[in-house]
Amino acid sequence: MNSRILGVFPPSFAYTTSLFVLLLSLGMHSTLSAAPLAATRTSAVPLEHVQHVLIKTLALTERGLQDSSALRQVVAEIFTQAEFTPVLNVDTPYDIMVQVKCEERKTRTGRSKHRRSGHSSTSASRLWKGPVCHISYRYQGKPAHWSREVRTSFDDPRKAAKTVGAANAGLYALQALQTQLTQDPFLLYLAAEWGQTDRLIHLFHQAIDRLDRRRLILQLLGPLTSPAALSTLEEATQDPELVMTAIVALGNQGEIAIPRLAKILDTTDVPEQRLTALQALGEIATHSQTPTLYDQFVRQLESKDPRLQTVAVRGLGKLADQRAMMPLETLNLETWSNPSTHADIQALREALNWSLWQLNPDTHF
Repeated sequence: MNSRILGVFPPSFAYTTSLFVLLLSLGMHSTLSAAPLAATRTSAVPLEHVQHVLIKTLALTERGLQDSSALRQVVAEIFTQAEFTPVLNVDTPYDIMVQVKCEERKTRTGRSKHRRSGHSSTSASRLWKGPVCHISYRYQGKPAHWSREVRTSFDDPRKAAKTVGAANAGLYALQALQTQLTQDPFLLYLAAEWGQTDRLIHLFHQAIDRLDRRRLILQLLGPLTSPAALSTLEEATQDPELVMTAIVALGNQGEIAIPRLAKILDTTDVPEQRLTALQALGEIATHSQTPTLYDQFVRQLESKDPRLQTVAVRGLGKLADQRAMMPLETLNLETWSNPSTHADIQALREALNWSLWQLNPDTHF
């Protein structure tokens, strides 16, 4: 009777029990000592100046808690390469704490509150149950909403381990996750989250032979409005391999980028670059009513490219400038008189309907 009751529990039971005990102990420790830690070991450094990063790691498999020292060293090396100063001892002063929890099978589910740099909240993302590393951070003792997941290429660790002849599926999954961490750009997303423009620009210039990394950094620099970010994006428009990414990023810089985008629109002979530059101006028009935008959009209504006309029409609708009524009505008459059923013409008609309604809701009646 007792042997049946006290028999061998399945691995998942050990994993759940270890996780429960660990979380319980962490909760008790944080309740007792959170205030002293925040007061004596964490410096009040602004996020954009964060340098010393305390790294905390956790490694879990279905057999329970595992040694995470190797994982911690991997993460520390990644921060070192970006010229941060990793801190591995909790007793050493630090500016911010980064937490990396890697597990054989994902346990946390649901959407993140803040998805600027994590995986998109698709069904496939939410339903992922394979090996995963959760990356988050605490700043001045408070958890941030930012998070990122790093996953392996396989979702079944047992099957993957068996394929390569690995005896321990959990350790195999953790090793694969460590490898994936070295390839994932999570640190670039963190630097952007913290507003560290200068560090991103430095990493951009270092990544001479890594085109994908350079493009990602340009994307991340887009919302970081500063003279240095704008200058870097403007320089990147001169590089044929980076120009399209740089133009899109300029659209996130706001009004300060209008002169550069207008120049691209007026001088380039590449149709896709002109279209992308106009789309970037349209992005700026969602939160700006600068008169220069109106002039740029009206000028493109006479373009022979219906794609440019469509973007210009939508831009005028966003500006809601009543001066646009007459030129839009003129183009509307021409477009609906055109018998073409081409997709570009159809898109232009829809854009005209929308923009005219923005200017005058009674226009359809």
